[in-house]
Amino acid sequence: MNRGSDPVSRARFPEPAPGKKPVEKLTAGVPLTQLIKRRLNDEPEIVMLSKSHSPAAEKFRRLKTVLANEEGGGPQVIVVTSAAPSEGKSTVAMNLALAFAADSRDNVLLVDADLRRPTIGEWVSPSPDLGLTEVLDGRTELEHAVLELKNSALKVLPAGTPPRDPVVLLSSAIARDLFTNLRKKYKRIIVDTPPVMPFADADVVGVLSDGLLMVARSGMTRSGLFRQAIQSVTSTRILGVVLNEATFNLADRGTYPVYDEDYYDYYKKGRSK
Repeated sequence: MNRGSDPVSRARFPEPAPGKKPVEKLTAGVPLTQLIKRRLNDEPEIVMLSKSHSPAAEKFRRLKTVLANEEGGGPQVIVVTSAAPSEGKSTVAMNLALAFAADSRDNVLLVDADLRRPTIGEWVSPSPDLGLTEVLDGRTELEHAVLELKNSALKVLPAGTPPRDPVVLLSSAIARDLFTNLRKKYKRIIVDTPPVMPFADADVVGVLSDGLLMVARSGMTRSGLFRQAIQSVTSTRILGVVLNEATFNLADRGTYPVYDEDYYDYYKKGRSK
């Protein structure tokens, strides 16, 4: 990547403390991701990992299938966002990425572009130190920031250290070059971004994507705010809406959980038809 032509300057970041090496020297040689093996935490909300045979996991598989079946193999770079905080966008991004990564034919990357309040790195152990911020401001190379996980084929590019101005980084020429490079390396790229209201980050990253998924929480997301968020996205197309914590019919409320218990126990015990 040609850093010299980009307006983002390394001079904005402080020099390392006495006795400390700058990040780019720490990452010289063998990529850190090969030296430090990490794993994805078995958290309840990561249903594709913790409850892979649950109805919730099946819905993420269905979402993945719907997207993949679009013309031309579906969108390659998918931005995931919401109108406001606490609507589950990061959870959706993680589970959707895992659903795609479960297919051995797919090389999948999850990018945490929520540089304001990153979440993805909190689900990884040991916690990562480098990420998207350090790649975009030139303090490390991509190969030193992308994490390989011991318990999943999914690759993760965490957010890194929150910068002073995320929009400057995300709208830079380096960001455009980075996503051009990522498209060559990965079949599917899922990008978690800050909420649309009041931040511009999702719309900025939308320019680099093939479409955007809007996440809403049933009974919580205000309809007026949601409509405003949809209208504010001008950089890319809206792929659809993911509604969290919704009950659609009697099957969801009653019959389906019983079906879930009987059907998935069948597979958990290793039986075959």
